[in-house]
Amino acid sequence: MKSVHGLCERCERPGYIVHHKKELAPNNINDPNITLNHDNLEYLCLDCHNAEHDFNREKKSATKKGYRFNDKGELVPTT
Repeated sequence: MKSVHGLCERCERPGYIVHHKKELAPNNINDPNITLNHDNLEYLCLDCHNAEHDFNREKKSATKKGYRFNDKGELVPTT
């Protein structure tokens, strides 16, 4: 976050969350080359992070079926 001055690496608005470019999965969650490697991390604002996951939703949802993230980043039921 310090290296990008706290700004989103895509739109340069204030950042909010560290995004893993290579998605975390059960087979790599304990691999520091994936989880902690700066080349796999990107600091994003909430809008850019949500857009990234909305884009990838067709391939695989980031949440359990029937749930979504709200504007505050909280996991909530879709109903």
